[in-house]
Amino acid sequence: MKKGNPSASAKSLLLFSVMIIFGAVVLASGEPWKGKPYQLWDDKDLQRIFTDSPWTRTTTITRTWLPISSKDLPDKIISGSGRPVPTELERSGETSVGGELNFHVFWVSSRVMRAASARKAILHGDKRDLDVEKYAREPQDEIQIVVQSEDMAPFTRKDEKFYLANAFLQPRKSKQKISPAHVRYERDAKGILVTSALFFFPRKTASGELTVPTDERNVEFNCNMDGASLRVNFEPQKMVDQNGLDL
Repeated sequence: MKKGNPSASAKSLLLFSVMIIFGAVVLASGEPWKGKPYQLWDDKDLQRIFTDSPWTRTTTITRTWLPISSKDLPDKIISGSGRPVPTELERSGETSVGGELNFHVFWVSSRVMRAASARKAILHGDKRDLDVEKYAREPQDEIQIVVQSEDMAPFTRKDEKFYLANAFLQPRKSKQKISPAHVRYERDAKGILVTSALFFFPRKTASGELTVPTDERNVEFNCNMDGASLRVNFEPQKMVDQNGLDL
């Protein structure tokens, strides 16, 4: 994938925008990413990958922002440019902050997450002829992290440029804060509300060194959202499939 010009295949990474509906039930059997070919993964395998694997994290934070309302939308949308205000905004009477909210963070540049996304599209989408193996192994020039939640108001209110300065990866060893090279939003069918935020981080420094070394044991993803800090930790030494380290 080229920087600043996400390919069609990159967009399909966000097929898992519905992954979080699988729930939190986890299989007690072996890890499918280590002992089972991609092409044989079933719904139970995908459920485990999307909810309980080293490439996915879920954290609960207290909401510090008000829900999205019509006043947050561009005037041209409200005045009627062919895209009506979403009905959930029209009937929303909530005006206070607070309440716990789950945020899901996925390390989607990995072979495992790409394969799971492709396999789900085959089982439940319209990509029956998709080559899962080829898609999973397609080289990714950048580390890609996706953020999703039921309430993405902080992203709807702030554009991608805001999060270039308010998000970072931080390996524990170097303690160096790695800023995203760029950020891209996916929106709902009406093109209004943000449904996913995709962060692209460089794999190498300007001097050619890996930003996340192969012996790194802990990497923190941190994102400041409207006064609330979204923070999760990934453990690279556990992010391993049948072919080795998978970032």
